Amino acid sequence: MKIGVVYMQDFSNSYYRALWPMVGLQQRGHEVEYTYETSRGHVDVRPLEWCDVVHVYRSVSPLLARELGRLRRQGTAVIYDNDDDARLLPMGSPNYKDWAGARGEKRFRPQIHMMQHAALVTTTTDALAARFGQVYGGPIEIVPNHLAPTQFVREQPEHKGVLIGWVAGKEHRADAQLLEVTQMLRRVMDRDPRVRVETLGVRLDLDPERYHFADVVPFEELPSHIARFDLGLAPIADLPMNQARSDVKVKEYSAAGVPWVASARGSYLPLARGCGGVLVEDDGWEETLVELASSKLRRRRLRRQAIAWAQTQSIEQHLDRWESLVELASEAGARAFASGV
Repeated sequence: MKIGVVYMQDFSNSYYRALWPMVGLQQRGHEVEYTYETSRGHVDVRPLEWCDVVHVYRSVSPLLARELGRLRRQGTAVIYDNDDDARLLPMGSPNYKDWAGARGEKRFRPQIHMMQHAALVTTTTDALAARFGQVYGGPIEIVPNHLAPTQFVREQPEHKGVLIGWVAGKEHRADAQLLEVTQMLRRVMDRDPRVRVETLGVRLDLDPERYHFADVVPFEELPSHIARFDLGLAPIADLPMNQARSDVKVKEYSAAGVPWVASARGSYLPLARGCGGVLVEDDGWEETLVELASSKLRRRRLRRQAIAWAQTQSIEQHLDRWESLVELASEAGARAFASGV
């Protein structure tokens, strides 16, 4: 089968939602053509000609929309993948004013238009599927994010003390505020002088002698960066966006061999024991972190569980799912073409 892929330039989630799955299908013998939407909104549509299926990750390019309309009429099926709904951004997040309220609804319309070209829509969570189902009447398939071989890092550099890390997007500022993450980590650091903290994306007001902030780490360098942590954090407050959030952060921690502590809500809640981490209620963070920081034996046990669970979440283990959806879309596109729809 010939598959066209449209991904978003400079979007790290393009790896999870487009590149890694389709590279896997290419390795299975499918012919795959790649193109992307640039930061200026341009897409080179020429590689998509005569594809059986075009898989589009989040692009809303008007040029692409016109091309997809033409391709549909010649029998090409479209899969539209969207792993986010920016209308859910919490107050205080970057771009909140652009996506909240009526302005956000207006900016979401091009995504609705792209969905209407699709034989099926793919997304990451039940919550997102329910939201997209309000505007799209076709099938919506849930496919979680899975891990690539490059994310499995086993070597942990030697360092003194216990390094607690949090990889956070800038929208997690609301979580830091609502869950009082700064205050909680201060108490943990006061109780255990060996604890140091590092955060990515969200700056906390902590003792600079024992705290490091990195605004951005290139996606390709992230696994080796995470592997330095002794514990990884995934705190999410009770916010609509977090109910729709995927569980990929704790998968990234696990692939790097890092035990994790996550909020007991959203997509983290179903994670069973044996996945390499601990789920906590909002009032349980301090005691859990103090306990884990003081027990190297328990961290080692969780590390082994994390590594084993991450192996079950590799993209190679889940390519059948992507392949079946490509085939399903192709069949739907062929039926629509035959009926003249």
